[in-house]
Amino acid sequence: MAALANILDLRQLLRERLPRARLGFAPAAPRAVLATGVPALDDLLEGGLPVGETTELTGTGTAEVLHALLRQASADGRFVALVDGADSFDVDAAEPAELARLLWVRCQTAAEAVAATDLLLRDRNFPLVVLDLKLNPAAQLRRLSGSVWHRFGRLREQHRTTLLVLTGQPLVNGATVRVQLRRQAGLESVEQSAAERLAALEFTLLRQQLTGGEEPLARTA
Repeated sequence: MAALANILDLRQLLRERLPRARLGFAPAAPRAVLATGVPALDDLLEGGLPVGETTELTGTGTAEVLHALLRQASADGRFVALVDGADSFDVDAAEPAELARLLWVRCQTAAEAVAATDLLLRDRNFPLVVLDLKLNPAAQLRRLSGSVWHRFGRLREQHRTTLLVLTGQPLVNGATVRVQLRRQAGLESVEQSAAERLAALEFTLLRQQLTGGEEPLARTA
C-alpha cells in the first residue's frame, strides 16, 4: 500500500508541475513472430514462432509441420537452415521453390547436429534455424550437455535468430515455448492431402516463458 501511495503522490506532483504532460504507461510493443503455415499452431502461439526465441515442438507430426513451415518461408521469401540430426528429411516431399531457400545440413549424430547449429546461430543470414532431433537415439541425446541450450540462448539473443527444435520427447531446457503434437486417433490416412494431415494434428501448449516469468498452462488447439 505504501508503494501505491507513493506512485499516486508522484502522479499528482507531475500533474501540478507539468499540466500539459500525458501520464500513463507506454503500450507494450507487439511481439514479433514468424508464421508457421499451420493455422492451428499459429493461433495457439498468437501468430507464430516468437522471433529471437527457442521453440520446442515435441511428439508425433513434426514432419508435417516442418514441410508446412518450409512452404510458408518460401512464400515469405525467407531463408531457412535445417540441421537434420539423423539425415531423415524427405527432400522429395518439398517443392523446388522451397528447396531454393533451404540450407539442409545432413548429420549422422546428435553431437554433429548440435555443432552445426552452434555455427548457424552465429550467422546472421538465417533468421530461422530448425534443429531436428526427432529420430536421434535416446543414448545420443543423453550425451548432450545441458549447457548447450544455455549457449544457444545467448547466441540467438545476440543475433535475433529464431530457433525451432523438433524432438520426440521434451528435451530443451529453457525453451521459451514448448508445444506437444499428437495425431488425432482415426484421422490418419496415406491418401490424405498435406492440408488434411495438418488438420489431423492436435497442438497443446505446455510452456510459454513470458516477460514476468513462466506461465504454467496447457492450452490445446
